[in-house]
Amino acid sequence: MTKKHTLNLVLNEIQQVNDPTILKCTFIVLDYEKSGNNAIVEKDVALEGGKTLINKPIVAKYNEADEANSPTDNFGGHEQYLGEDRYGELTVKSDTVPIGVFTTEGYNLSVVIDGVSREVMAADAVLWKSRFPDACDLLQEWFDSGIKINTSCEYLYSNFSFIDGIEYHNSPIYFEGHAILASEDRGDIKEVLPAYESATLLSFNEINKFNRLVAQAIDQKDDKEDENMPELFKKVCELSHGDIRSLLYSKLDASLAENEYSWISDVYETYFVANIYSFSEENEFDKYFKFNYSKNGEEVEVDLESKSEVKVKRDWVEVTEVQQMQNSLEEKETKLNEIQTQLNSATEKVTALTSEKDGLLTKYNDAATKLTQLNSQVEELSPYKDQVENEKFEKALNEKKEFYAAKFKALNASEKFGEDAIQELVKKAVNEDEEGNNAILQLNTMLVDMVVLKQEKEEETPVVREVASKRENLIPTSNDFESRFSL
Repeated sequence: MTKKHTLNLVLNEIQQVNDPTILKCTFIVLDYEKSGNNAIVEKDVALEGGKTLINKPIVAKYNEADEANSPTDNFGGHEQYLGEDRYGELTVKSDTVPIGVFTTEGYNLSVVIDGVSREVMAADAVLWKSRFPDACDLLQEWFDSGIKINTSCEYLYSNFSFIDGIEYHNSPIYFEGHAILASEDRGDIKEVLPAYESATLLSFNEINKFNRLVAQAIDQKDDKEDENMPELFKKVCELSHGDIRSLLYSKLDASLAENEYSWISDVYETYFVANIYSFSEENEFDKYFKFNYSKNGEEVEVDLESKSEVKVKRDWVEVTEVQQMQNSLEEKETKLNEIQTQLNSATEKVTALTSEKDGLLTKYNDAATKLTQLNSQVEELSPYKDQVENEKFEKALNEKKEFYAAKFKALNASEKFGEDAIQELVKKAVNEDEEGNNAILQLNTMLVDMVVLKQEKEEETPVVREVASKRENLIPTSNDFESRFSL
C-alpha cells in the first residue's frame, strides 16, 4: 500500500534576477536525521527520490489581508479535505494553488547552522512573482523581519521498516509537491513549525548582501584508490549528479566578482552552462556561459579559460523525421500496451491464485482445527479404550482357558495344563495374529499327541475274558467224547 508522508521545512534561499516575472530560490528539502514525525530517510534513499523533485509544484493557500496595509494576510496549511473525484470515488483534495515549480533534482549540500555543519538535500526552484505578487511580497516581508519561512514537503512511499521504534522510509520514494505554510501568528492562523531543525533560511532577496553559506560535504581520502579495487566498489564511490553540481558551484563562485552571482542551469558530462548576473552599476548584465570541466576521483576541475557566452539553440527538422519519430513512438506505445495487457493478465492470475491459496489455507486451518479437536477427544477416550481392550482380552483369555482346561482334563492331564509353558501358550492363543495361530497349533498338537499316546497304552494292556473262581484241572482226564466236549 502506498502511503503519503508530510515534512515541514523552511525556505532555504531566494534570489532576485532581472526577469521581473520570477524569483529564483533554493529549498532545503530534508536532512537525513530523525524528523519530528519520528521518521528517517537515509541519504542514498533521499537523493534517489530527489530525482522526482524536478517539475513538481510549489503550492500555497494565500489568505488576503482584512484591509490594506494590515498585517493580517497569511498562508494556510495543506488545506486538504475529503471529496469526490469525477467518478464519484472518495479522494483527498486541496484548496492550494501552484505559485512556482522546482527546476532541478534534489542534490546533497552541507549547510552551516549556528556553527554546526549538517548534510541536507536541497533543490532549486522558481516562484512566479508577477502572477502572485502578494504571496511573494509576504515572503519578502517575513524575511526582512527575520521570520523563518516554513514549507512542507510531501512524498509517497510504500516500503518502510521499524528499527528501535523509528520508522525508516526505504526506496522508492516519490516527491509529490511542496506547500508554503504559515510562518508566524497572523490574523486567525497560527504558525506551522518545521519538522527538521536544520531547515533554516540561509538568504532571502538582498542579493548585494548575500553570502553563500553552503558547500558540498566531501569525504577526503588520504589513500589513493587501489587499482585492484572491485568494479562494484569503484562505481559506488563515483560522484552523483548532485555532488558534481555542488562542486561546480563552489569552484565557479570562487572566481566571481563581488557583485556577480551564478545559477547553474544545465550540467553535462564534460561541460556545464551557468547563468551569471551582475548588479554592479558599472557592468550590469545577465548572460549564459559555457564552462568545460573534468572529474578526478571525488574532485572536479573547472576550466575557467574555456568560458564562452552561449544562447539557446533551436533546430528545424523535416516533417518526415517528425513522422518517423511519431511512428516509432506509436510502436513503442503499442508494445507498452501489449506489455500492460500481459501484466494485467498476469495480475489477474496472481489474484486468482492468491484467492485459491487463501481458500486452501482456510480449509487447511479448518481441518487442522478439527484434527486438534479429534486428537483431544482421542486423548480423553484413551483410558476407556484401554479398559475395554483389557476386558475384551480377559474375556477371550478365560474362554481359551476353559476350552483347553476341558480338553486336558478329558485326557487326565489337568496337572500338565497348569504348567507355565502351557498357560503362556493359552495367552498367546488369544491374539488373532501369526503368534496366536502358532500357539493354537502347538496346543492342538499336544492334545493330539496325548490322545495317540493314550490309545497306544490301551492296546498294550491284555484283555481278561473270565476269572476262574476255583483252582482245578480244566482239562478232563477222561478221554471219552462226552467228557471232553460236553459243557
